This record gives sequence, C-alpha cells and structure tokens, in this order.
Amino acid sequence: MRDTVRIGIVVLGAFAFSFISGCQGGRNIPASANTEALTKWVNVFVGTQSGAEDFGTGGGGGNTFPGATLPFGMLQFSPGTAPSTDNFSGGYTYSDSVIDGFSLTHISGAGCAIYQDIPIMPTALDVIQSPARLLSASSNPRYHAAFDHAREHAEPGYYQVLLNPDSATPIDVELTATRRSGMARFGFADVDVGRILLNPGGSEMANGLASISIDPQANEVSGASSSGRFCYQDNEYTVYFVARFDAPIIEHGVWDKLSLRPGGTQASDRFPLPINAQPIPGGPAQLPGDPSTTAQAGGWVGFNTRAYPHIQMKVGISFVSIENARANMLAENPGWRFDDLRHQAAQTWHQELSRVELTQATAQQKRLFYTALYHSLLSPNTFSDVNGDYLGMDGQLYNSADRPQYSTFSGWDTYRTQMPLLAMLTPRRASDMLHSLLNNYEHSGWLPKWSYANQHTDVMVGDPAALLISTAQAMGAVHFDHELALQAMLKGATQPAGAQQYLLPGNAGYIQRPGLQAFLNRGYIPYEFSVPSGAFGLIHRGLVWGTVSTALEYALADFAISQFAQRIGQTALAGLAELQPDAWLKNFNPANGYIQPRLISGLFLPNFDPASGLGYTEGSGAQYSWFVPHQMNALVASIGGVDIARTRLDAFFTQLNAGPEAEHAFLGNEPSLFTPWIYAWLDQPGKITPLVWSALTSLYADEPGGMPGNDDLGAMSSWWVLASLGLMPAIPGTDTLLLNAPLVTDATLHRENGTLRIRRTGTGSQIQGLRVNGQAHHRAWLRHTDLPDGTTLEFQLDDAPSNWAQAPSARPPG
Repeated sequence: MRDTVRIGIVVLGAFAFSFISGCQGGRNIPASANTEALTKWVNVFVGTQSGAEDFGTGGGGGNTFPGATLPFGMLQFSPGTAPSTDNFSGGYTYSDSVIDGFSLTHISGAGCAIYQDIPIMPTALDVIQSPARLLSASSNPRYHAAFDHAREHAEPGYYQVLLNPDSATPIDVELTATRRSGMARFGFADVDVGRILLNPGGSEMANGLASISIDPQANEVSGASSSGRFCYQDNEYTVYFVARFDAPIIEHGVWDKLSLRPGGTQASDRFPLPINAQPIPGGPAQLPGDPSTTAQAGGWVGFNTRAYPHIQMKVGISFVSIENARANMLAENPGWRFDDLRHQAAQTWHQELSRVELTQATAQQKRLFYTALYHSLLSPNTFSDVNGDYLGMDGQLYNSADRPQYSTFSGWDTYRTQMPLLAMLTPRRASDMLHSLLNNYEHSGWLPKWSYANQHTDVMVGDPAALLISTAQAMGAVHFDHELALQAMLKGATQPAGAQQYLLPGNAGYIQRPGLQAFLNRGYIPYEFSVPSGAFGLIHRGLVWGTVSTALEYALADFAISQFAQRIGQTALAGLAELQPDAWLKNFNPANGYIQPRLISGLFLPNFDPASGLGYTEGSGAQYSWFVPHQMNALVASIGGVDIARTRLDAFFTQLNAGPEAEHAFLGNEPSLFTPWIYAWLDQPGKITPLVWSALTSLYADEPGGMPGNDDLGAMSSWWVLASLGLMPAIPGTDTLLLNAPLVTDATLHRENGTLRIRRTGTGSQIQGLRVNGQAHHRAWLRHTDLPDGTTLEFQLDDAPSNWAQAPSARPPG
C-alpha cells in the first residue's frame, strides 16, 4: 500500500497560464491577479445526496457526481455506489457505503439515468464468478468494495478513495482526467496478484452491445459499449475505449453473461434494445439488471502487485472508434506522470473558476459560489476527437477540426441560466456550442431537444434550442452562422412533421415541435393531446406532455426567434409572420386570471385547481400562470392590474419550494426560477433582494444534500451564480438583465470581452441606489450591451425602506 494515501489538496502557487491539455481550445482565458487556488473552495460532493423532498421530477438530490473531469470534458471518471437506487445520472449517492465501479461517462444533474459506461473496478480477489449483472441493477456484489468518507477525497479534476479500508487488503484508488482521457493509480496492499475488471456491459441503462479485447503483449484492453434509453426514449449510442497499463499483464480473462473464461482475450455480446417509443411520462422500455435482456461481456487483467504495488492505467474514449479512443489517450496523456496530470487538471479548473473573482466574500459564500460555478462548467460536453472526428445525428462521420463539436444540451433547463452565463463569460466557447447545435440541425433536419452523444431524445417540452441560440447571441455569442440559425429555428416553428415521423424510433422519428399543427391552427394545444390521454394518446404515441406548458414554451420561443431576426436585420423573412409570441392569451382564462388547459371545443378544462399539474410539465397552474416573461406587462394587465398581481405574487412566495403541485413557488425547478424578479414589473423591486437572498441561503448549502432538486446540467447552479451576482437573464431571447443586490460584497467578472465589477456598500437588503460607472441608474434592469469592458456596478444598501426603481416608467420591457 502507498506509504501515504494521497488525500491532500495540491498546493498551487502562482499560475503561468499557457495552453494545457484539456483547456478549452486555448481560448482567451484571462489570468486572475488572485493566485489563491480557487479549487479549494469547490465541494464536488454537493448535490450527491437527496437534500429535499422528492417531488417526482428526478429525485430530491442534485444528481451530481464527484469524480474527475475537466470543464466541458468528454470523459468523467467517477465512482458508482450501491445499494442506493436513487443516484440517477450522477451514479453516486453520498449515503451509500459500497462502490461498484469507476465509470468513464456521466451527466451531471439529470433526472433520468444514462451513461456510467465501462465501470472499472480493482479487486484483491480471485475472479471465480462472472462480474456481469445478476438480478440487480449492479454488477456481481462479490467485486464491490466498502468505503467511508473519512478516507475519501475529491476536488476538481481529482478523486481518491480507499476501498475496503478495514480489510487486510485495502486498495487505494486515485483518478484524474484530461479532456478526452482519464488516468487511474491503484495502490494494492499485501496481495500477490491485483486484478482490474473492465465491464463494457455495465452501463447504467441496458446495453445493446458489450465487447472487449485484451492484448497482453501491449498491456492494453479495448472495447465498446452501446447503451441509451435516456428517460426510456428510443435512442442508442456507442462509446469506445482503450486502456493501457504501466505494468506487465500476468493474468487475464473474459466473461460473457454468466460464462467465465480465464485466459480468454475476446468477448462480445449483443442484445438489440427493443423499440418502445413511449415518451415520458410513460414507462420503461427496458431496465438494466437481467442478463437475459441486456448485453453482458467484459474482462479482467492481473498484475504482480508484489513487484508493482502501484498500477497506473490511462484510458481514452471516443464516440467514433477504438482507433480514435487510442489517439485521444496518447495525444492528451503520452506519459505516465499521474501527479503532473492531476496538477494540470487543477490548473485548468483554477483558470475557469478565475473568470469570476470574489475579492470580498465570506468563506461560506466562496464555497457556495465556486461550487456552483464548477457545476455550471461541466456541460455541454466535448464530442469531437483530437483529430476533429465525430458522429452526426444521422450516424455519419464528420470532422470539425477548426472548432470543437459539443453534445449534451438539456436545453429546457439550461436556456434560462446556464447558457446566458456561458455567453456572458465565454462568448467564443458559447458560439462553438451554438455551431454544434446547427451541425445537429444540418445532419438531422431539426434542432435538438435534450440531446446527448449523437442522439435526439425529445425529453422535456417546448423548443429550447431556439431559446439557447437567441439568448446566447443576444448576450454576445455571435460567432456562428446567423442565417442558418434563423432558417433552422423557423423550420421548427412553422413546419409540422409528417405523420410517419411519429411512428419511427430514435433520431429518424424525432421532431422539433410536437403538436405544432394544433398550435399553428389554434394558438394553443388542446388538452386531449396530453400524454397520457387514453385512446387518443395511444393512437398518436403520446403527442404532447403538458399541453399548456408546451404552448407557453412555443410562444416564448417564437418571441426569441423574432428578436433574433430583428437583431440580424431579417425582419422580412418568410415565416416570421407565423410566429405567435402572444399565444399564451389563448390559454388565459379571464374569468379567473389563470393560464389553464383548453379542450378541442375551445372550452377551458372544467374544475380548474391552480395547484393541479394537469396540462403542465413539472409544475402547476399557479406556477405556469406567471410563465410569460416576454410579455409580463400584458400578463399583469390581464390578471387585473398591478395591485391584484402583487397580492397573488405575495401569496405565491409564502413558500419557496412547494413542489410541482402547489399554488406556491417551486424554486427547486426551472419554471419558477425567474419569478422573484416579477416584482420589478409590479413597482416593488425592494421585495426581490430579500426573497432571492433567502432562496440562495436556505435552499442551498455546502453539503452533499445542499441542492433543492436536480442540478440539470448546471441550470440550478448557474441560477445561484447569477442571482448571487445580482444579474438575472429573466427575459429569454434578449440581453435584458433584471437586478437584485449581489449576495457577495465585491466580485469581478473576467469576461472574454472585458471586465465587469459588481460591488455593494452599506448593510441591509434594501437597494437605496445603483451607480453604473458612477452614474445613477434608476431601473431594476439593464442590458448586457450596457456593460462594456471596465464597467462597475455599485449597489448602495440599507435596511431602510427605499423607493429606488419603483416608478412605473422603470418597469422592465415586455
């Protein structure tokens, strides 16, 4: 065993910021004058434990993972735990006591299980039983290992744990990562032969393919793993891997299903995943666990751990081929210097975190802030290989050597906060991400909705890609084909898919806007189109989930498209006249002032209950009746005016996180995220800051259960970052930023386009005034274009009542 378990934090001195393997394309990353290692403030375990009530939107925890990865990396080398069954996409639950493998791919914060491909597990035991899945959703428990948090440590780019710490043969595991590869160091104690299991059939969801090949002469293992069925949709991806070891392989073997073949070098198993095509909230097409219904194959290698007590392994992955996985590994990690690679990962993370410098903040604020910023920088993920190769949504090979291709766009979650944050901080990188979305469009015919790898999924609702593109472009991400983007957005908004597309699985059956024909004809989507909705829903394969929510999202996307067209000077383009940004009015019931479901007949759904979720997606009538951020002044007038709207909003916020079936706020999920800033439209901006600060400090904490719900690929974490800075992009499709007093005292944003300083003076939570570069500013909003390089925002605070920004003329647009 290693003399000392490496659990200390790497001490980083002054950083010389040159290009580092894994750094985002050498983009203009500004160096911070602060040489403090900002990684020390990140608690990667935040979000790994259920910390709130499970409201049925994907678990009560953040669903994050603690393992090693780089910003927007392709590979995430992280542990999976047992016996918990609620770890979803993160794969790790803090309260668990057993680790069952260290897999190479993860998504942070989603509410459905996916990835966690090719779990790798060291063991001091003889391999006498197949490590394949038995009758549970995990591998053979013989090869699992106990662990405890006292002998576990993680930080950005690094993870370490001591397996079976109280046994005679503990194993020290260390992980680090580059952009497309990972490295592990296994320390074996008092054992003649240490073994490492590699399981391509161990993905979190069912495997359609698992294959492995062992080359003892090259000390190398390679293979492939196919999985999919994210939220039980009909999609499947394949990831390839190559692992190489720094010690001679003296023992090896393979398995397929329950058959064990010591000495074998090849194994492969296929099991075609059945077509189900049932969108959420339906049932599972196929769950992992039973060897008869999922491909199961893997292998192991053994080493003389008396002679080599510390075994190093480096591993590369690719979504194209084994050859590309090997090339990724060798290009990004040509040597065997684990500590150097770990140091580079820490440097890379420090660089990214340094984009926001907190010069005055409490230790708790720093921990919360940099942990949230860290989680905001994990997705979308690099998808192209070092040579530029990637698979398109049509399954064909493409090359993007001039700029990286990204995948994994949750969209519905991230258009609200995370993409605007990225566009403000790193507009060139955000532009590359928008370029990737347009590649998806060109290869499949549609912009994606909750895509991952090279797969459409149709998970969640609305038309989020249009909102991602328009909002990011408004915030400064302009380096992409604007005309192609408008073409893609207008096609999705105006061209209903043919009936045959509802009957096809996977990418071939994906459409951008389900229910579009009804929306175009009526301005709303009848409640009878709901999923599930009896015979009608079965005939149409569940056309729309949440008819009201979907229609509201379409109206908001139409607004964003029209704003985009205006900004690029294409206001006369065909199709723009068909957009319906005011379609929310068709679902607005003037009799009660709520936005609610309507029937084909035109009547509103009877027996309306504002707390009900019927017709809504992860929310209630009370919550979605505020969801008109682009025309809030019109909504307030329709409700009955400012006074009635104030009374309703005050009652709405008597609870901050009431869940999706309530008359109160649900700030643990996306649809309610912008609602505190509605007070700016109601001439009461003084209510915003106390409310936002309460949410920031009561719903989030520096602990494993410190998230109120799914982090959703950084959407919730980005909300924390932006709200703590006092800037909220509450009107998607524009660069409008609604304001609250910053929680942190003094922060500087080192944006690619220049610095922005945000500071507050005085005490209390009432804004007495705001100065922008020394000039008084009398509105609770401004535009990102008002914040050029060198801008300073200074908020003056006190506890005394204030009339700042209360005039009707100070209301935000919309």
